[in-house]
Amino acid sequence: MTGKKIVALVFIFSGVAILAAFGVVYFIRNGKPNAGLKIDTTPPSLVFVDNRQLGKTPFDKLFRPGDITVKLIPDSTSSAVGSYETQVRLTSQVYTVINRAFGSSETDTAGETVTLSPQSKDQTSLSIVTSSPDSASVSIDDQPQGLTPLLISPITQDDHKISLSAPGFTPRVINAKIISGYKLQISAKLAGSIQLTITPTPTLDKPSLPPSPESGEGARRAGEVGEGEVTILDTPTGFLRVRQGPSTSASESGRIKPGETYPLLKTEGDWFLIQIELPATSSGLPAGRQGWISSQYAKKY
Repeated sequence: MTGKKIVALVFIFSGVAILAAFGVVYFIRNGKPNAGLKIDTTPPSLVFVDNRQLGKTPFDKLFRPGDITVKLIPDSTSSAVGSYETQVRLTSQVYTVINRAFGSSETDTAGETVTLSPQSKDQTSLSIVTSSPDSASVSIDDQPQGLTPLLISPITQDDHKISLSAPGFTPRVINAKIISGYKLQISAKLAGSIQLTITPTPTLDKPSLPPSPESGEGARRAGEVGEGEVTILDTPTGFLRVRQGPSTSASESGRIKPGETYPLLKTEGDWFLIQIELPATSSGLPAGRQGWISSQYAKKY
């Protein structure tokens, strides 16, 4: 390519390692600076930029640098999600990449927007935010780094494997190349993982007495008091959120510290229901005697 230098920016994969998008940065040595926009979706979608329909995905086009509004409408009845709209800032000589995998609902939908923003020539940094869940675990090259929103600076100028995960959500993996003089910015959404609920089928066998609630077996089957205790493990933030339901989207009802121990009332997926006294707060949080915590940061006894 005459007069141009092409530098690989980022490969974006789903949590099951299926190729989803590829972006490149064009440093144009001779010529007018341009800002690129690349969009990939599943299923294919109509692309609107500032309320003008410009085509369908896969989409690749150059624009003038500046803020634009992008709207995507899935071109399929298989997705119950009506559309997706976001504002992005296009940067001169940089491709911005939008990837969206529309699911049967907004909860099942995942995606990310990846771009580079200029900074000091010799600086390198990485910024990661998630819209769902609001707090996700981040690992770089399989080393835990903390929870989103997260800013890492400096970071080695090299290829990196960036993993995002949270209880109840499908993980996503992004393989990205950090470039000196630019901040790599990732705004991601994780899809909720599917959990099957099995309903027992009645049988015509001879009825038998249920296990005694006082016995260990009976308590485990009932999922009530008697499951034991949990001790809170170290967390990147120095505390663990207590929520009103077994989901990161559930409202926060309090915070507890590593090293503390609480009675375990119930286990549901990746969540523990613990017995805890939570007084009402001035911010409006209600008082309570139990709450849900992520099993990722608790040890069961």
